[in-house]
Amino acid sequence: MIKKLLELLGLKKKSELKQVQKVYRQPTKGKIVAHILYGNDINAMYGRKGDRNPGLCPVCHTVLKKLPNMEYKIRKKKGDLFETEDGFYIVTEKFKIFCEANKYENLKFTPLPKSPGYYFFEAETIFKTDPVKSWFEYGKKQECCKQYDWIVKGTRLWKDKNMHILTNDFISQSDYWLGDPKTKSPLIVIGTETARKMKKFDFFCIYFDNVMG
Repeated sequence: MIKKLLELLGLKKKSELKQVQKVYRQPTKGKIVAHILYGNDINAMYGRKGDRNPGLCPVCHTVLKKLPNMEYKIRKKKGDLFETEDGFYIVTEKFKIFCEANKYENLKFTPLPKSPGYYFFEAETIFKTDPVKSWFEYGKKQECCKQYDWIVKGTRLWKDKNMHILTNDFISQSDYWLGDPKTKSPLIVIGTETARKMKKFDFFCIYFDNVMG
């Protein structure tokens, strides 16, 4: 406030803005081999602070596992796939029926008693990624649980070159969990044929991003 007043009175010159040079990374060429599945954001399962989450490391409070809150109530119900602010995936009965009809393996649907027709969703098949091509950046690695504080990707997700995709119709999760300490979660990765089926099935508020390989 004082600085601004001095500037208005002509007693202090306005600070000259320094030009910031933006650096853009050039994407590596490749082909689309899968898709990341996204949905709408909704309220946190364990509150904004997330301190009551039993899946956190007791020492550094980094997410180690996903344990859903059975008392959770969904406030926003527009869509078929959601991700809570603290990194839990929730799906509708419609999504569950689609997966069962297509006989996708290694999927887990945990009913939420206080939100009938909604399920905490996990895909147990692992999709291996390339952290170098995906330009992953890491926070501090904790000694207590050997986990990074946070992980973010700087470009589109890339498949590990040693991973062989046997089918284009699958639902899996990424091997790395991305996000902040208390909100980290895997990405839902689906096959190109799975994405085609989902678009035809007419899900509501489900979005796709490309996985390269």
